[in-house]
Amino acid sequence: MIRYRQKKISILFGSLLILGTCWLPVQAQQSTNAPNQKAVTTADPTIPIEELELMLKPLTLDELEGEAKGWMFLLKTKVKELSDAEIAVKRKNRELEQSKEAVDALEEAKEALEEATETKEKIETEASPSGRVEANDAAEEAKEALEKAQKSVEEAVKEEEKTQQDKTLQGAIDKAVEGTEEEKDKAKTSDEEVAKVQEQIGTISNKVVTDEQQQKKTEQGLEKAQEKIEEAVEAKTEVKKQVLVNITKLRDERAGLSERFEVVLEELETKGGDVELYKKYVNAISGIKVDVTDTQGTWITIVGWLQSKEGGQRWANNIGKCLGIIAGFSILSVILSTVLEKSLGMFPNISVMLGQFLVTLTRQGLFVVGILVGITALEVSIGPLIAMIGAAGFVVAFAFQSTLGNLANGLMILLYKPFDVGDTIEVAGVKGKVQDVNLICTTIKTSQNKIIIVPNNSVWGNVIENETISPVRAIFITVRISYANSITEAIQVLKDIANSHPLVLEDPGPWIDTGELAEYAVNIWFMVYTKREDYWTAYCDLRQIIKERFEEEGIVIPLPSQEIYISETMAKEEGSMAKRFKDMTLS
Repeated sequence: MIRYRQKKISILFGSLLILGTCWLPVQAQQSTNAPNQKAVTTADPTIPIEELELMLKPLTLDELEGEAKGWMFLLKTKVKELSDAEIAVKRKNRELEQSKEAVDALEEAKEALEEATETKEKIETEASPSGRVEANDAAEEAKEALEKAQKSVEEAVKEEEKTQQDKTLQGAIDKAVEGTEEEKDKAKTSDEEVAKVQEQIGTISNKVVTDEQQQKKTEQGLEKAQEKIEEAVEAKTEVKKQVLVNITKLRDERAGLSERFEVVLEELETKGGDVELYKKYVNAISGIKVDVTDTQGTWITIVGWLQSKEGGQRWANNIGKCLGIIAGFSILSVILSTVLEKSLGMFPNISVMLGQFLVTLTRQGLFVVGILVGITALEVSIGPLIAMIGAAGFVVAFAFQSTLGNLANGLMILLYKPFDVGDTIEVAGVKGKVQDVNLICTTIKTSQNKIIIVPNNSVWGNVIENETISPVRAIFITVRISYANSITEAIQVLKDIANSHPLVLEDPGPWIDTGELAEYAVNIWFMVYTKREDYWTAYCDLRQIIKERFEEEGIVIPLPSQEIYISETMAKEEGSMAKRFKDMTLS
């Protein structure tokens, strides 16, 4: 039994060992192949972005990692090439600076030799001892000037040798002048000529002291040397120009690679990849740094950027698109808002203020949308902008709570429309005709021709009395008659007035009845109905007709009266007090 169990355990252990031996190489092969995915989209660095996006869609996360590394390598290589060209420009600037200093030094040496010659001729004429000293001093100054010129030429030659010894920088220069063999030969010849000038200056400086008779030849030699160095400066300037032109081209290519690399990173990020370091690298190498001290370089850089497809032409196209989109949306907003304004007449239930709000919202909303779409044409992502606006919304909400409350109440007024523009209302202690309603406040014009602006918080938060919302209005008048007159007769007269008046409606009919028995009169309630637009005309007319008819019928409209009863004792006391007052006055 024990042997059987041992045998069973051995078979199980062997099976596991064989399975592990087969499984581990497969896993090792998968883990080895995954990071080394070869990029397939980098074969053509100028691939159209639309095609690149379609090629990236089916790729997995591991494959996209390989694509990102491939495009990263291309971008890094291009950035290195651009950096080498920019360094070459810096070197050429130093070479030009040294060469120009050598030209100036040669000019000074030539002037010193001319002065020494003039001094020598003066000595030979005057033959004075002091003149000889002056001649020696002039000769020494000429020698020092020549030594300075020789040193300047040596410095220029050293700068050229530094550039030539740096194969990377020389390669960047050769690539820039590639296809312009004439300029390349000129630059090479100028370097050789400057080296020869260096030897000539050394020979000339020795002749100033040892053989003064050679000064004229020396001056001619200096002039020729100066001309050769000036030619070298022109050749170097042309080479520098070619390098700057090539830099513009390289920047254009770098921008194209960066754009395509960002497309790859966007797809990689969508599928769960980490692209933070890649994006930091792209941001770090983007942009153009211009050396404003180099006038020629600055001008060529600006002109080149303006003429490049990925620079000025691209942004000119983007700006044109942006302005076109905004203009198109502006025209569309005007057209749609006008159509909407005319179409609202087909819906009588929509209030005037709601219609105005919808028209304004359509016009301004489309314009804002046009601006946002136009910004996207400038290659600016509006996602962060919208997020920033959303974050700022919380701060604005706290800072403008009252204003936002007015806004919310304004929306409630527009939706529930308790009144409309032109209605006569009474709200928050203000009575008048509504002139305007917006999301913040309501403008009311009173009967005294005052304009009162009421915040929508006060409007919606109070009782609103709308006198003109109904097409039919009731006219209610309390008519007083004397207790001596007949109530039935007075009611009959009032009925005749109501039935005969042209502005009083038959349906609903008038309602006339005894109201109350007051202290000094009988109050009769008189209520008739008229159209909304005829209310004030009928109201004033009926009051006038009632007074005139009552006078004709002998019905008295009593004034308030009060009866006072004075007793006999109070009368005697009042008489006694009057007599005393009279006596006091006479005395």
